Amino acid sequence: MKKPFFKRILVVFFLLFLLCILTAPSYFLEVSRDSGEEVFARAVPPGFPFVLRFIHSVEQTPVEGEYRVVGGLIRQWEERIRSHNAGLPAEAPRNGRFLPGKEWMTLQGGRAVFPSIRYRVGSSFLGRNSLFLDGREFELYRLFPDSVLLFRAETASIAGRLLSRLF
Repeated sequence: MKKPFFKRILVVFFLLFLLCILTAPSYFLEVSRDSGEEVFARAVPPGFPFVLRFIHSVEQTPVEGEYRVVGGLIRQWEERIRSHNAGLPAEAPRNGRFLPGKEWMTLQGGRAVFPSIRYRVGSSFLGRNSLFLDGREFELYRLFPDSVLLFRAETASIAGRLLSRLF
């Protein structure tokens, strides 16, 4: 008599656990083309970092922006430059700080927050844009030359994302 009761409780427990996992809010980083075609989507933990790099057209030096997915938004964490010339930042942003270094000059803070980022990708001649994600480099200028990408952070449940793809 006790075995069927405990089996039922165990089955109900696992079903509720699965329901909890599928409906719990999660953060997602999505990258899509300007046309709306999704090229990348991934569930990410809070504070997940990614770096966008381009080669400055005049200086011919790399400029990196580090971003974090926080609370369903994209927060600019820091910007790294190698010089102050040709329109590159020369001072710390408001509510931020400037950190000089041997290889990079780093501007941290500023509290810049975006629901999405429209990112213009150049070519092998102009921009040479790259995305750094989980220690890997994606050469955007080779994958999506002369296009516009939309980086977006989203808060949704796994079940909600699956259902939105179906309908």
